[in-house]
Amino acid sequence: MKRSAAPGIVLPLFLAVIGVSLILAGQLPVDKPSASLPGIPEPSEVALTTPTAGPSGFTPVPTPTGTPIPDDWVAVQLEVPSVALNVIVKKAQPGQCGFPPDDAAYVLCQSSEPGRGMNSYIVAHALQLLLKRLWNVVLGAEVKIRMSDGVVLHYVVTEIHPNESCPDDRARAMPNPPLALQYPSLSGPCPGARWAQPTPYERLTLQTSQGFNRNWGELIIIAEPLF
Repeated sequence: MKRSAAPGIVLPLFLAVIGVSLILAGQLPVDKPSASLPGIPEPSEVALTTPTAGPSGFTPVPTPTGTPIPDDWVAVQLEVPSVALNVIVKKAQPGQCGFPPDDAAYVLCQSSEPGRGMNSYIVAHALQLLLKRLWNVVLGAEVKIRMSDGVVLHYVVTEIHPNESCPDDRARAMPNPPLALQYPSLSGPCPGARWAQPTPYERLTLQTSQGFNRNWGELIIIAEPLF
């Protein structure tokens, strides 16, 4: 019986392949035309009805019940208003897992969609029309995700991790790299892959490149939910 590769091996290899694609992304024009994407609207106020008191004077309170989240409830848009970042979000499909297209930000093939109480890892090339504006994000910035049914999930940036290392011998080395990118890590050849691991709690992880290829390091942004 054929054995599949262990998850600890697959993720670093997968992220390394994405890094190679960023070599080409650095050669893509940043001014290519695209349709204007409206900002994510704020949720409208919902009218609340006061429950009618029961016969003995108590106010009935409905018992909450869990509702399974349908598979087609997915992220379709990501916005960081403070840096004017506003992009379409798609789920990577077979054939796109190793080379995300440059038309949107992509949820990794192995990653969870937002709103499932797990880590949602979203990656895109460092282009102005994609995630390059993350370079200017600061702690406390608001991140909004619009889901396929119009529901808006709100997050806040709590961690910023530049210079995440996952070197690629096939790509040109970065001139004068910072110390964080000069030495191999004791945790393996691609320590930056740890951010793609599942979590038992809701988290949004955004990744883009810091330069022309993976040897320039990766930028990781962590955002925690406000819901």
